[in-house]
Amino acid sequence: MGIACGGHPVRQWQLMGKSELMTEQWLNERYKVLHPLGQGGFAQTYLAVDEQRSQMRCVIKHLMPTDTSTQFLATARRLFQSEVQVMRRLGKHPAIPTLLDAFEVEGEFYLVQEFVDGEALSERFQQQGRFSEAEAVQLLTAVLQILVFIHQAQVVHRDIKPSNLMRRRADGQYVLIDFGAVKEITTELSTTPSEKFTVSIGTQGYAAPEQMAGRPRYSSDLYSLGMTVIRGLTGRSPTELPENPVTGELQWTDSAPTVHEGLRVFLNRLTHVSIYQRYPSAAAALADLAHYQTLAIPSATAIAPTELSPSDSPPGGWQVQAGRQAIAAVLIGAIVLLIRQLGGWVPIELWLHDQWVQRQPLPPVDDRLLVVEITEADLMQLQQPTPSDAVLAELITTLQTYDPAVIGLDLYRDIPQGDGHEQLLAALTADNVVAIRQLGSSRSEQIPAPRGVPPDRVGFNDFPVDADGVVRRSLIYATVDDRPDTEIFYSLALRLSLAYLQPRGIVPRASDVNAEYLALNEATFVPLTPNFGGYRQLDAAGYQLLLQYRGARDTIPTITLGEMLDGQFQAEMIRDRVILIGTTAASAKDFFLTPYSATAETDFLMSGVMLHAHATSQILSAALDAQPLPWAVPEAVELLWIMVGATGGVILGRQGQRLRVLGLGLGVGGVVLLAVPAAVATQAGWLPVVPAVMTFAGSAIAAALIQNYTADKRSSAALWADVGFPRD
Repeated sequence: MGIACGGHPVRQWQLMGKSELMTEQWLNERYKVLHPLGQGGFAQTYLAVDEQRSQMRCVIKHLMPTDTSTQFLATARRLFQSEVQVMRRLGKHPAIPTLLDAFEVEGEFYLVQEFVDGEALSERFQQQGRFSEAEAVQLLTAVLQILVFIHQAQVVHRDIKPSNLMRRRADGQYVLIDFGAVKEITTELSTTPSEKFTVSIGTQGYAAPEQMAGRPRYSSDLYSLGMTVIRGLTGRSPTELPENPVTGELQWTDSAPTVHEGLRVFLNRLTHVSIYQRYPSAAAALADLAHYQTLAIPSATAIAPTELSPSDSPPGGWQVQAGRQAIAAVLIGAIVLLIRQLGGWVPIELWLHDQWVQRQPLPPVDDRLLVVEITEADLMQLQQPTPSDAVLAELITTLQTYDPAVIGLDLYRDIPQGDGHEQLLAALTADNVVAIRQLGSSRSEQIPAPRGVPPDRVGFNDFPVDADGVVRRSLIYATVDDRPDTEIFYSLALRLSLAYLQPRGIVPRASDVNAEYLALNEATFVPLTPNFGGYRQLDAAGYQLLLQYRGARDTIPTITLGEMLDGQFQAEMIRDRVILIGTTAASAKDFFLTPYSATAETDFLMSGVMLHAHATSQILSAALDAQPLPWAVPEAVELLWIMVGATGGVILGRQGQRLRVLGLGLGVGGVVLLAVPAAVATQAGWLPVVPAVMTFAGSAIAAALIQNYTADKRSSAALWADVGFPRD
């Protein structure tokens, strides 16, 4: 068959029942196909030239769905457009190919990307053999810097391997290609609904175990990078390397005998089978790589203690023993504090915080709010990837009929979407409507508010995200630089809250506690500091709060867009409420991990509009209901608490010859050291748990060991023999 595009004939031939492009074929009236580069089951890749960009070479990815039904193609089209937005954002990085174009022709989809003139790492391995240590470190540094960028954009590559790493000829820099986002599209377009749960994205040997199980994490990319480097150092594919039959870890070090011990330690952590034993982020791995030569574990030298019988003990021996126990406690405390200062306890503290959040009783439903959620069913009904401006204008007009206190639109509308843009702009002129903008981490990521909306009715929708990808904080004020005279931006939650509170006579003021703190009614909003609670070295820029969720679900009233447009609501649901409009459709990909995600069996992500609802509810509850806001104990109190743990540990350790007493004391002491922070938490405070517990347990064990070393040899030997550890 043949069709015409721009005057050039388009010839097609069949392969596996799908259309494949031929040499000299033209696409979209501008792209001339030169030759194939590669193919998969449902996607083909071609080298082409762009006639409208001075014959610039480019790469065309051709995605071919197997089902051509109208409903299937609508879903495919929405997914495709959503992923295109992600790839456009990622393409801003100099080491990621730029997405030049994306279009659809007769139900098949095309991505046009920058052509990278270079050599794939797989070709380098075939031609030149193994990596040197310097080459391995260079590759690790380059790719980790790329991963820091894409993980901050909340994207997992999912297919890092030698063939997807190109070394650009122009500057010798590594470029990361062929993102798993494209593979997700082909998987969605080429599988049945039942198959979608079993199809994994990745390459055997390079993909992490959890990724092959269909649950990729950010650390999955670190695993794949580590396997790629091991391939280079050993000259062997990961599937050819032996595994430890107990731990499942690859035994690769014998195949790379010249590698520095520190680099071995680094790569073993990078490729650990357990996600909890890997680096928590690319940034953390990059920081360790900078001094990898110091990561080698020194060989421990055991020093046998001198054993004295009571008759051989010198005068004042008990004082020497007590001194040694005190010194041991001080050393353990210093180590614990050093780990604390470096942020080593942060993951555990955040896990404990999440456990506490999950176990809180649900508060009443906050009937001051209503979320109008745009669901996947709504988008299917509209046959659009996002509601048109006309639909939103109709929705806002309908809401205004029932006198809401304020309406927040959590959708970008700086660019018209479908028809009705002028009607939407007219609806946004109302004094009780707040639009959004995105500040982003750089000027290139900023998204402006819709045209004509004044700054005092614009709120940013950015949320700070912790290193593990979980949202535990909210941002109510922010600036885009550090100048003292720079503009201060308000969050969407703060704009909505102030609009709701002002008619009730509550306006922002300087707090009596600190003139730089925000106060609403009797509530003072104390901003987070870098070492707030269990955090260490936190980026506390702007005015951040610890976010108090009302619950995982069912504590914020919701109604769907379709129900609103069909009139399936009561006036009381809208009158004098804070209304938030936003998407909860999976295709929008506006979802975040929360403290509830770890234990959720389904719906473990929360939509962005619901995050804004929880942040708004927190502000209103503090101002109107006197709900306590999160606070942290002062540093001095935390240090005193750690000293209490160390002292208690030494006192307990002096009972070292009575193992039952020691064991019972460790249990009771641990309960006390957990109970006090829990009691503080009931008052919305945060007293870190781990440093005090670790100091207590370490001091008790060290003191017990010293006690036994200086005790009578026979009694000590009998004691240890009783528990199955005989001593000579």
